[in-house]
Amino acid sequence: MRRDLLIVAAAILVVVAVAAVGCLSSGTARADILSVTTDKDLYHSNEVMKISIDVTSSGKLDNTLLKIEGIEDRYGNYRLTREIAANLSPGTTQFSEEFRLPACSHCAGLDAGTYFVNVTIEKDGMIMDMASRQVQIEQ
Repeated sequence: MRRDLLIVAAAILVVVAVAAVGCLSSGTARADILSVTTDKDLYHSNEVMKISIDVTSSGKLDNTLLKIEGIEDRYGNYRLTREIAANLSPGTTQFSEEFRLPACSHCAGLDAGTYFVNVTIEKDGMIMDMASRQVQIEQ
């Protein structure tokens, strides 16, 4: 009787251990930004900037938000902004976006200089990853 009870208890422990390992190893899928690139390093007023973003995902991630913000003027406003709703599949996904750059002038709050394009991936309001790309803008 005692031996049977011990065997049943051991079997239950094995089932619980296998279930716990399965839950821990499956985990939550995550996404990472592999790269943020632009077609050029130096831009002039009103040119078109082409941005490529490579994102990798360890699993299926629906309702993910890719946010692009950049070229912050001296008033603190981003001159490039875009939000892209994405359903990520396991593996690498490439996003390509085009932006017409603003006119570069002191009156517009955008002097010639170095600026950043910032990219974030969000899922359910939580930031999963961030990356930036530096560009130069001249008159």
